[in-house]
Amino acid sequence: MRIAALLPHVQVFGGVRRYIELGNEFVRKGHAFTLFHPAGTRPEWLEFLGETRPFSALDGESFDVAMCGEYSILPYFDRVLAKNKYFYFVLEGHKMEREAARRPYRFLGNSEGICRRMERKYGLKVTRAPGGVNPVIFHPLDRPEPRETFNILCYGRIYKRRKGIPVVIKAVEGLARRLPNLKLVFFDTLVGEDLRDPRPLVKTRVPHDFHLNLPQDKMAWLFGQADVFVTAERRAGWANTAAEAMACGVPVVCTPSGSRDFAEDGQTALVAPFPLVGPVRRRLERLILDAPLRRRLAEAGAARIRDFTWSRLADRLLEAFSADPKN
Repeated sequence: MRIAALLPHVQVFGGVRRYIELGNEFVRKGHAFTLFHPAGTRPEWLEFLGETRPFSALDGESFDVAMCGEYSILPYFDRVLAKNKYFYFVLEGHKMEREAARRPYRFLGNSEGICRRMERKYGLKVTRAPGGVNPVIFHPLDRPEPRETFNILCYGRIYKRRKGIPVVIKAVEGLARRLPNLKLVFFDTLVGEDLRDPRPLVKTRVPHDFHLNLPQDKMAWLFGQADVFVTAERRAGWANTAAEAMACGVPVVCTPSGSRDFAEDGQTALVAPFPLVGPVRRRLERLILDAPLRRRLAEAGAARIRDFTWSRLADRLLEAFSADPKN
């Protein structure tokens, strides 16, 4: 099967990782995979086994299946010659969501929550295609480094409001007055046209580190610095960082946004019903004070997230593609 995907770029984003990892699995399973983006260059931050082409080459090839999850490049997606086109919903509430839903595509959704939303709101048939985790990159450390602080890891892209990072900071600040030795650890990668640096935007009296532009072979080390991982996302599709923390054996506090497939409150994570300071702070405090609970959630979370591999997702997609009469 010849499969294509369109992206706006191949920089370090969770959404880009999805297509690179899936493309690698498609190739390993004997299929051809081509990744189109404006420049057509190969991604440099993650191994990619498929082919890359610039948008200028869109009119030169035909495919059995084409995929796209980015609204801004829909006009390019319309140009692709493919028997079937699948729009991949990966983010809730985009201003062009309705426009995409009305197009003559087939549809994928990267979490149970977003699939239910699209089915309920637009009456679409949406194939479940959740995210995955690469266990070669994200795994528990054999020998974690000893430390004197209690480290709370949080994704650091603070200028994206829906990530909820100020909520996490305020939740930790509220606890730091009573609980000693708390430390925040942030991470991010400079991406986008302006390569915006998030570090100056972090304003907190809590001691903190910020790791920037870590290579992929340092991801397990990064998560291994954490006693707890906390996120307060809203409008997420698939909560990449929460899933990756689980794969690294780190107990997680999260919201339901993007995590319904793997975060079960009290079983595999502590789930705050809303991305607000109070609910996040109370669940974080429980984990700080209860070491047995941290161990139990870490073990259960790691076991649960092992169900979400890119290979398994590729198999699910190939089955869906093959079932379509046009392919």
